[in-house]
Amino acid sequence: MGATSGALYGALAEAIPEVKAGVGVPFGAAVWLIADEGIVPAAGLSKSPTEYPLSIHAYAFASHLVFGLTTELVRRIVRDAL
Repeated sequence: MGATSGALYGALAEAIPEVKAGVGVPFGAAVWLIADEGIVPAAGLSKSPTEYPLSIHAYAFASHLVFGLTTELVRRIVRDAL
């Protein structure tokens, strides 16, 4: 999931420079909202978001923000190396 999301981000960042705004943090938030809060529960891979306390959502949200930031920083390093 992480590799696929990262690859999608890298492709979008090359095609649409505005994607890089916010140093990947908005991307991380989008992954959290779409995948963690939407697709994963809808696919039956987790309980409904309403069945988790707010603290779990906050932790997952923060983790996804770090994921987005890291994805952009790694993309920059790889891009510069190419």
